[in-house]
Amino acid sequence: MDVQQQCSRERARTAAAWSLLAVGLCLAFYQNFVNWMWLRWFPSWTRTDLGLYARLVDGESYYTHGPLVPLVSLLICLLLVRHTRIRVRPSPRLGWAVLGISVLLHWMARWAHRIEFASGYALIGVLVGLVLVLWGREALRRLWFPLIFLAFMVPLPEETIYRLNFRLKMLAADVGVALANFVGIIAEQSGNRVFLGGGKALVVANVCNGLRTLMSLLAFGALYVYVCRLRGAWRLLLFGMTVPVALVSNSIRIVTLIVIADLWSVEAATGWYHDTSGVLIFVAAFLMMFGLERLILWVRQFLGRPAGVEPLFHSVRRGPADETQWSRMVAAVGSRTGAAAAAAVLLTAAGSWYLGREAASDGGNGSRVGRALQARLTIGGRQLYGYEMTLDRRTLTILGTDDYVYRRYAGGAPEYVDLCVIFSEDNRKAIHPPDVCLEGAGEGIIAKASVAVEVEGVGVLPLRELIVQTAKGEHCFLYTYQCGSAYTASFWRQQLAIFLNGLLKRDATGALIRVSTPIATDPAAGLRQCRAEARRRCAELLCHTIPLLRRAG
Repeated sequence: MDVQQQCSRERARTAAAWSLLAVGLCLAFYQNFVNWMWLRWFPSWTRTDLGLYARLVDGESYYTHGPLVPLVSLLICLLLVRHTRIRVRPSPRLGWAVLGISVLLHWMARWAHRIEFASGYALIGVLVGLVLVLWGREALRRLWFPLIFLAFMVPLPEETIYRLNFRLKMLAADVGVALANFVGIIAEQSGNRVFLGGGKALVVANVCNGLRTLMSLLAFGALYVYVCRLRGAWRLLLFGMTVPVALVSNSIRIVTLIVIADLWSVEAATGWYHDTSGVLIFVAAFLMMFGLERLILWVRQFLGRPAGVEPLFHSVRRGPADETQWSRMVAAVGSRTGAAAAAAVLLTAAGSWYLGREAASDGGNGSRVGRALQARLTIGGRQLYGYEMTLDRRTLTILGTDDYVYRRYAGGAPEYVDLCVIFSEDNRKAIHPPDVCLEGAGEGIIAKASVAVEVEGVGVLPLRELIVQTAKGEHCFLYTYQCGSAYTASFWRQQLAIFLNGLLKRDATGALIRVSTPIATDPAAGLRQCRAEARRRCAELLCHTIPLLRRAG
């Protein structure tokens, strides 16, 4: 009876430790998953006006594969524990060091106004630390891949995404148009638009530019390389080929879209075929990866250095002596070390909640600033009247915010000046550089420059100037970033300032302040003078509105 009672107590203690460990991890990273990662996977999830399918597929997402990553990682872990030999030899010193550093990174990310992608990577570090603490280095050598594989579910910072997005979009469009011309279809490209005969035109959308394919295929390529027959540096070479495979397969997709649009209609190309080809592209990518692996094996055979192909994990397969391996790994969590690990995770959850508390919102900066801005302005002796403008729902979904003010000031003359202020208390996605949106929409940026104006109460206001060629002519853009009470023309300086302000619990709000106006065409005045006049109009509007924005903020 005493032995049975002791066994029952041990099982109960082990079950309690596992439960506390799971609950602690969920609570520690719940906000990261629900309020950020899930919405990055599915940007339109909060759109109540859409059906379930549209909420899953609409929006500018490059991580729709994200939910599959933890499921695949869990499956691989179970297979490794089931079929390979894993000795339970805890490494507490190294494990607690890794766990402590990861927890501090997570807490710092929550404290510094939620640097969410850092929290996502901290989760991987926490899991690595727990494996070392509970089971040891040999277990980590077996389970390292499913743990590192989780990195593919963590979205990259927005600025990185958008810069890479534009370059891949243009590259995919260039190759697609070139291939279409090669097969005899007359196609011309302007920005992200492809023009065909008969007045047809295709738009290379952001999610159809190779980046979504690249992100998904990097995850698929890592999985394929993990189980392939190559070893050592050859594995790394095959993994590196994932990038050109993604670009080639996506370029093939674009050229087939052009062919369908040319032979049938743009509606067919952007409708049923667009959705179908999104699935078929992965089939083509798999065939290319398989072909590359066969090619490498053939080259090695041809050079007289054939690769020795052996069964996966042949040297660490489980034997009869390892039948109790699963029970030993489970029981390790019920030990004193496991209890301490569960307590550490619960402490992580408590600290995460405390550091990530949100201040009460007063209804949004946009509405408050909109009320503070004057509906009528006198600039340079000219009366300007403000008209409310709105951003479309798709743009707001991409930005991830409804907190903005957008107003057009005009009066008498054909030239007008647009003022757009996008606010962000903790959503850095909303305030990415305008250059990215303009170039991504196919507008041509003719010139960029750094300028400055003197603003009352601010001093010298640093600005970034863009001269943009649109379908309606040239436009002048001036923009600056607000970070707390300071201003900068650099996106990265603003991000650093927001981060430091968050750490020091100062004002960590941010905003993108942008004004734009068309550049009049006057042959008598000359292009340089026309651009200078447009710049003056934008600068004067900023000089009038920045003090109002500061008082309202």
